[in-house]
Amino acid sequence: MKKVIWLLFCSFVVLAGCSAKEETPKSAEAQTTAEKEPAKPTEQEESSETADSGFEPAVPEYYELEGVGRELTSVEKELLRKPGIYAGDRYDEQKVQEALRQLPGDLTKEEYLNEMLHLLGEDYQEGMKTYLTFDPTVKVDLERPDGNVEQPKLKKAHYAILIDASGSMKATVAGKTRMESAKEAVLDFAKQIPEDATVSMRVYGHKGSGNRADKELSCTSTESFYNGKFEEGAFREALNNVKPAGWTPIGLVLDTVKEDIPPEVDEAVVYVVSDGIETCGGDPVKAASGLVAGNIQTVVNIIGYDVDNEGQTLLKKVADAGNGEFIYVNSEKELKRYMKEQYEIIQQQWWEWKEAGKEDAWAQKEDLKELARTTKETLQEQVIREKERLVDARQFLRDTFDDNDSIIELSNYIIDKKVKKYNYVTMKGQELYNESIKNGQKEYHDVIKEGQKNYYETIQEKNKQ
Repeated sequence: MKKVIWLLFCSFVVLAGCSAKEETPKSAEAQTTAEKEPAKPTEQEESSETADSGFEPAVPEYYELEGVGRELTSVEKELLRKPGIYAGDRYDEQKVQEALRQLPGDLTKEEYLNEMLHLLGEDYQEGMKTYLTFDPTVKVDLERPDGNVEQPKLKKAHYAILIDASGSMKATVAGKTRMESAKEAVLDFAKQIPEDATVSMRVYGHKGSGNRADKELSCTSTESFYNGKFEEGAFREALNNVKPAGWTPIGLVLDTVKEDIPPEVDEAVVYVVSDGIETCGGDPVKAASGLVAGNIQTVVNIIGYDVDNEGQTLLKKVADAGNGEFIYVNSEKELKRYMKEQYEIIQQQWWEWKEAGKEDAWAQKEDLKELARTTKETLQEQVIREKERLVDARQFLRDTFDDNDSIIELSNYIIDKKVKKYNYVTMKGQELYNESIKNGQKEYHDVIKEGQKNYYETIQEKNKQ
């Protein structure tokens, strides 16, 4: 009996053990299933997640440049996109990654690049402004003695010629009257005045006669016969109208010549051609002093033609008061020699213009070359930097969103965009660089050619005297 009871007890223990072993894997399987199937979110949690997933794409903004004058290419428009939040020196890799981590995982490659440029796009505005408004023209803006363009600090001048038309100018010297010799010298001189300058011719003492009865008329007579740019035909015709007649009001003509000098000139050179002293009771020394005291830099040169010793002394005082020089000539030959010296002054102006123009053209060319080169290199550096940062950002997205086709394709897309930008800034910069050299060299040689031509022409005119 005891034996039967013991066998029943052992059987019960075995059955209980087997039952326990069967229940353990069943519980594990239920637990695994529970882990694979997340719990259904509550209504509050579902509302919160929907709000957080709302994605608003970045809207690109672009700079607008004035003075371009043509439609921009697609690459140029891209390069004028306003910079990203972390562009240039503001770059912060950690903040960039935080922003990238917020992006949805289902964007297109174009949308991803737009968001990345919103964060990392470089600021190309200054370089593009230089490119799109770049003027490779090299132009020597110097005032030529012949008046074609403005001269580099060669002052704008007016030449005032005052001709004595008193009766004594009828006197004959070496077969010509003093007036005839004076007219020839004045005409030859006027031909050499820089075309950008103006010239005036004023006559004094040309009315009445040398008789005392006509003194008041003659002493109050002064008249402008010519004023403006030199035109040989008109100037010659005006000279032909000058007839020697009366007395010599030098003080009056020096007071009146102020009316002939344009207010915009920098300097005035007054030439008084006279064969004698003041005979009308005027004060030419005082008049000359007043003339040079004005706002326009003025000198008074006196050309004394066959003047006696007393006359030379008095006329020299007038020239001294006018900060000028007194030149005594007693023949047509000496008069022309003086005028030849004036040609040499103009000849020197042409030489100075040529030398200054050469330096100006060279300096402009070098400045433009440097601007084109530095702009190109700066833009190249920006394109490379932008591309490297975009590549890093793309790799971060790749690590964040596994097996995303758009992000995989993004690599070649970034490279393609970089190549287009890089090629544009390189080719454009080189184009402007080459144009600057070409234009600079042309202007440099043109200045030399023009300066030399006019320089030697002035010598030829001088040698004719």
